[in-house]
Amino acid sequence: MTEMEDLTLQESDDSDLIHRLNKLLSGPSCEEFSPLALDIFKFQFDRNRPYAAFARSLEKTPETVSRWQEIPAVPTAAFKLSDFPLTCGREILTTFSTSGTTTETKGSHHFPFTHLYEKAISHGWPLPKLPTFFLASSALESPQSSLSHMFGHLNDGNDSRFLLKNSKFRLGRLFLHLASGQPLILMGTALAFRHLMEVHGSIPLPPGSHLLETGGYKGTSIALSKPEFYHHLSEFFKLTPDHLHNEYGMTELSSQAYATGPNGPHRFPHWCRHLILDPETEREVAPGETGYLVIHDLANLHSVCGIRTQDFATRHEDNSFTLIGRDPGALPRGCSRTIDQALSS
Repeated sequence: MTEMEDLTLQESDDSDLIHRLNKLLSGPSCEEFSPLALDIFKFQFDRNRPYAAFARSLEKTPETVSRWQEIPAVPTAAFKLSDFPLTCGREILTTFSTSGTTTETKGSHHFPFTHLYEKAISHGWPLPKLPTFFLASSALESPQSSLSHMFGHLNDGNDSRFLLKNSKFRLGRLFLHLASGQPLILMGTALAFRHLMEVHGSIPLPPGSHLLETGGYKGTSIALSKPEFYHHLSEFFKLTPDHLHNEYGMTELSSQAYATGPNGPHRFPHWCRHLILDPETEREVAPGETGYLVIHDLANLHSVCGIRTQDFATRHEDNSFTLIGRDPGALPRGCSRTIDQALSS
């Protein structure tokens, strides 16, 4: 096969999978998860050399894998191997990076385009469409932050609603909107909300408003349970628990899971699946039991769909899960730590 024929085949495989995935992201379709997951696994095995080597080390190939549950999932640390980028041969136009200290290796998630990523954000969004403000810096200030990119997409690129500028809260736009009495959505990391509550008086949000926090204090020195944290949020912003939400995501994924209230379970959109595995046996735990969380996100078409996280979760029978927390030996989550460091400086 010539190089030109190989490239033509790659584009053909790529185009078919993009078309099928677009249909699946847009809503319920005749496309079943497992067949598409298996075809994407073959595509990534054929085009992503580091991933293929990893899969072979586990004796998992497209010829031996017949169920999506058998598709090998890479640990998040694999995204830190800069000499072996997890890409599928396309030219890279966008890279999102995890944060880290000056001596720590950062993880990188590469994209040839962000169309599928943004479509996953839009179609996975669980809240009503309201004016949205962010306790974060914009993508202009943080171009490699997947969280800032996500926020910008949800806000149609309106940078004026980003309330963190040069590591300082700038709340003027928020207060101007509050004066109108119209409901809104306020989003940010858990640590950003904690900083705001420490330096500012109570900010009641209008009736019908929602708050969404993206987690991030697990693995830090902060000793605060989720129910305690949500109690503080409810008192500070005068919102009932059913208007407080959590988004679970990471730089290594293209999709997010959402939960409502201090005890609500998380759910991924229909193009994602998750497994909760026993750390010793690597087998899926029974409902009600706890293990480490593995996610298969089909929107990760041009990297790796199967991700083994550093998080523990409890399995439920209805395909939801309760997030328990980070492996105690894991480093604090990237985007949240970046904002925490900025506000603490």
